[in-house]
This record gives sequence, structure tokens and C-alpha cells, in this order.
Amino acid sequence: MIRFQFWPALLLPVGFLMAYLITGRRFKGTRAQTFTGPFLFGSDLSALMGLPKVLLWLGLSLLSVALARPQSGRRRLPGPTEGVDVVLTLDISTSMLAKDYRPNRLQAAKRAALEFIKDRPNDRIGLVVYAGEACTLCPATFDHSTVERLMSRADPGFLQDGTAIGQGLAVAASGLDYSRAERRVIILLSDGVETSGTIDPLTVAQALNVLHGDSLRVYTVAIGTTDPAVGYEVDRRTLSEVASMNGGRLFDVYSEKDLQEVYASIDSLEASTIPPEELVLMKDHHLPFLWWGLVLLVAGSLLRWRFLRAVGT
Repeated sequence: MIRFQFWPALLLPVGFLMAYLITGRRFKGTRAQTFTGPFLFGSDLSALMGLPKVLLWLGLSLLSVALARPQSGRRRLPGPTEGVDVVLTLDISTSMLAKDYRPNRLQAAKRAALEFIKDRPNDRIGLVVYAGEACTLCPATFDHSTVERLMSRADPGFLQDGTAIGQGLAVAASGLDYSRAERRVIILLSDGVETSGTIDPLTVAQALNVLHGDSLRVYTVAIGTTDPAVGYEVDRRTLSEVASMNGGRLFDVYSEKDLQEVYASIDSLEASTIPPEELVLMKDHHLPFLWWGLVLLVAGSLLRWRFLRAVGT
């Protein structure tokens, strides 16, 4: 990445050239009489008469580049305490195959989650999936492409079927044990009620509040439908209490549009703490242009003075 801090300075040589051409035409007759003497056109010495002018123009150009402050930059990763560490906790039980969303709940949830990931380039994101048991597919990382690839492959049948919300929450929280980020977030999505697992979701939520306090927030997403023909119910009460115990809130989702709005809302509530410009390390390169520009200006001026003196004598 290369940029100029004050790029209009690059136009200075053009301005000087235009001024030179205008004044050169005005005094053309006078200048024709200035360079006379023992130097004949075509001689070796007369061929060097244009060298001072070339050096002066090169020096002026290099000084203009130096004034524009050329800089090169490279992106850096946020430090361990910077940004937000986010763990997406996705329900992959067979109930997520219900087709009240297109093509089903799970695919709709994945699409919304992938959009959320793309909007968080400066944050670490991890992925936990759960059904009758829970599993960490990817710890919080900047390698979002890996998270996206693993999410696309997470389908029912990967884990024992059922709904273990408490275990999914506990596994997600354990993935943040070594996080040094000042802000940590768990986004847990479910479309059912606790049917398996050995850990009660509310017990886990209370433990997280005691252990992490305000540094960890839990947002829960209840994905379902108002259509009774589908035959599934989501435990909104438990999900709401889990979120409220840990500084978050419950989002009710009844359509794919609602699902997209949920992630957009969480994205605004947990805005990244790092401006993009702070992730670019810039290095100045103006000094070489400055010194070489001065050297060429001095050399051009000395040569011009010597040639004029030789002509005068």
C-alpha cells in the first residue's frame, strides 16, 4: 500500500514548467544572445550546456515528491486486548431443517451469520455447533475464511440429535477462557427447548455472570414461526433469561428478513472498537527524495554558474 500524504505537491513541477515556458517565450530573444562565446553547436562542451537544466528539473521533481510525503503501509492484526471476540453458537439439530425458511432454517441462519462475519473483519470470530451435544469447530480467530468453510459443512447428523442449549453455551464460553479482549460476545441461536444434555442453561448463564461479569455478553436468537403446522416450539423464556443475566437480549425471529436484522442489530450494539485506519502501519519515505533533490539542485546550480562564467570570459 503506497500513498502520498499531500499529493497536490506532485503538481508543482507542472506549474513551474508552465511558468518557465511562458517566460521563456517572452525572453527568447534575450536568451539567444546570452549563450555566445567560444562554444560552437555540436562541440562536446556545448552538448553539456543542457545538463544543469536537467539536474535542476530533476531536483525540483524530487523535492516535490518529498513534499508530498510518500508513505508505504501494511496491515497489522489487532492486539490480544483489541477488538471484540465473538463466538457464534449454532443449533444444528434436525428441527433446523424445517422448511418455513428457504430452503430451511439452518441454511437461512448460516447465510445471515456469514454476512455478519463479513462485516467484522477486525474481530476474532469462533464457531460452536450443538445438537444433543456441543462441539467447538473453530476457536475465535481472524481466519474468517476457515470459519465460513466450517460453518458451511455443519449439518444435522454431525452430532447426536437433540437440543442441549446449556452445553452449547458452556462450550462457547470455554472457548473464551483464554481471550484477553476487553469485550467478548456469544451469539446463541436455537429453535427448540432443552431436551438433552446434563447442564441447565440458566445454571450456565449464572456461572458466566459470576466469572466474567460485564466483559462477556450473551445474545440469544429464537428462530421459529407463527405457523402451528410446523410443530416446533422454542423456549423463548429460557433464552431471554440467559441473555438478560449476561448483559444481552433475546431476539425473536419469524422470517429470514428478521434474521438478517438481528445480526445487523448485534453488529451495531457491539461495534468494533478499532477504526480501520489504526490497523495500517505507515512508514515515511520522503527523506531520500529530499536529500537527492537538494543534491541535484546544488549540482545543477554550480554547473550552471560555471558554464555562465565560462561563457562570460
